Amino acid sequence: MKKKIDYNSIAPAYASHRKPVLLALRELEQRVGLNDRSKVLEVGCGNGAHISLLVNATKCLGMGIDPSPQMLRHSANVPGLELCVGSAEKLPLSEGFFDLVFSVDVIHHLKDTRAYFGEAFRALKPHGAMCTVTDSEEIIRSRNPFTVYWPGTVQVDLARYPPIQRLREQMASVGFAEIEESQIEMPYKIIDSAPYRMKAFSCLHLISEQEFLNGLRRLEQDLRKGPVPGLMRYVCVWGRKLQV
Repeated sequence: MKKKIDYNSIAPAYASHRKPVLLALRELEQRVGLNDRSKVLEVGCGNGAHISLLVNATKCLGMGIDPSPQMLRHSANVPGLELCVGSAEKLPLSEGFFDLVFSVDVIHHLKDTRAYFGEAFRALKPHGAMCTVTDSEEIIRSRNPFTVYWPGTVQVDLARYPPIQRLREQMASVGFAEIEESQIEMPYKIIDSAPYRMKAFSCLHLISEQEFLNGLRRLEQDLRKGPVPGLMRYVCVWGRKLQV
């Protein structure tokens, strides 16, 4: 039977150990030109870490939506930011309101990505932008530390993550134009096994417990010798709503 993840139960681990992807936020700021007049929606915001930083940095009006009440309970109280429970495939929001709709490492959790793109298109203002920050097949096959310590996560995530070409086709089918990709990457050092031990990454919940423990043991053995190299990589899939 396919394993399911209860995000309400793992919300504390996510809140404690998942860090915002700062390069993705920089990409959003620079490409869209966010300012204090911008209205921005993060879909699948979790504890609101990304949208909170965007609101603080640009003074935009921010909103985040997530299906997990427990995730939202771990969010900070930020002026200019509203967080609410809701579904990406049926956004409880007005038409033509946002300048930017984005998600970070969320698209593989959605049941109907085309429905989400249709809802994002509806919620955007004319000339508004959409960005999906996700993993490509090539990234999944070469992720460090996951492919090194938990190689079973490769097949798990290849089955979960929609191919980039499918996302592009679905976006075009609901009306998005100027669809393009950019890539971000940053090497980093792993100095603590806690995020992995606490399974703050959903793919670790979907492999066998034996593989998880074996990989964790090897990671902790290597950490006793010093920091372990990691590489953060993402694809950003962009689109514009050109209709007026």
